[in-house]
Amino acid sequence: MRNADIAFPASWRESKATCREDWADRPDVSAHHSQKQGSFKKDEEILKVLIEQAPNRREHQRLERLKCVHAGAWISAVPSTHDGVDTVMRPRNFQVAVSMRMGLPVLSEEKSCSLCMQTIDVFGDHSACCSVSSDRIHRHNRVRNLLDRICQEGLLSPVMEKYRLLGNVYGRRPGDVTIPVWRANKGLAIDVAVTSPYGYNLPHKDPCESYAESKKHSYYDEDFKGTAFEFAAMVFETTGGVNEEGVELLRQLFRFAAKHQSLQLSVYCGRAWARLSCSLQSSVSQCFLNRAGSEAAIEKDIDFVDLNF
Repeated sequence: MRNADIAFPASWRESKATCREDWADRPDVSAHHSQKQGSFKKDEEILKVLIEQAPNRREHQRLERLKCVHAGAWISAVPSTHDGVDTVMRPRNFQVAVSMRMGLPVLSEEKSCSLCMQTIDVFGDHSACCSVSSDRIHRHNRVRNLLDRICQEGLLSPVMEKYRLLGNVYGRRPGDVTIPVWRANKGLAIDVAVTSPYGYNLPHKDPCESYAESKKHSYYDEDFKGTAFEFAAMVFETTGGVNEEGVELLRQLFRFAAKHQSLQLSVYCGRAWARLSCSLQSSVSQCFLNRAGSEAAIEKDIDFVDLNF
């Protein structure tokens, strides 16, 4: 067992403290961290080795993106309808999401996309960026709608798709969710986006940061100068990561919501990340299933031990 050398010293020290006896020191009990800390450090070391030994650029990118904060929140999410159906994933969607996270093939062989006829590789990367059909719009809207509900839970009076936010200009609608009053008597326009870390994003170390800067801030920042609103880009990756600006904004929104829902902040935050993560992975896996359908080759017996990677 890979964590045996960590578990025994931690258990030994805890047992010694519990029984309050003066045990002789052991040469094999030298570390002073808890089992949780030791296991986390061990997992980090294993992931680092996997990244260094990645056979190709795509696998390297997949492993790197799994380190993003809360990227795996959907794995431990409790499938409950207490706060909506966001955390309830269909079995087939969950299987596809698990396979994609672990870097397992979701197709037995390459095939043509049933909608655009381009090639879908065995890992299903094409499905995340295929522009044919409204799948990407549904994926975006599901995250946007959940963000709006979180703002409502914080009593922030959000407005979805606020009309004429930048005047009567065609194609300039950056306010997916707009908060009328945010700070310094100004409102906040939040633009939500989802991008894949693969394909044209492979060369980018932080795809969500690159997308937020090149596709959102460079496009809208100038227009917001002198207006009654601030602008924020919240960019999710299909693997679960979120840009730094988005993470900080979500943490602020969670504080508002937890306070007005009379919940402990840690409890609300854990559940909110799970809701967002499950919604995203359900949508990403559905994009693939809509193109592969019954041809998806998902392993029936998946070892869940290493899902944190």
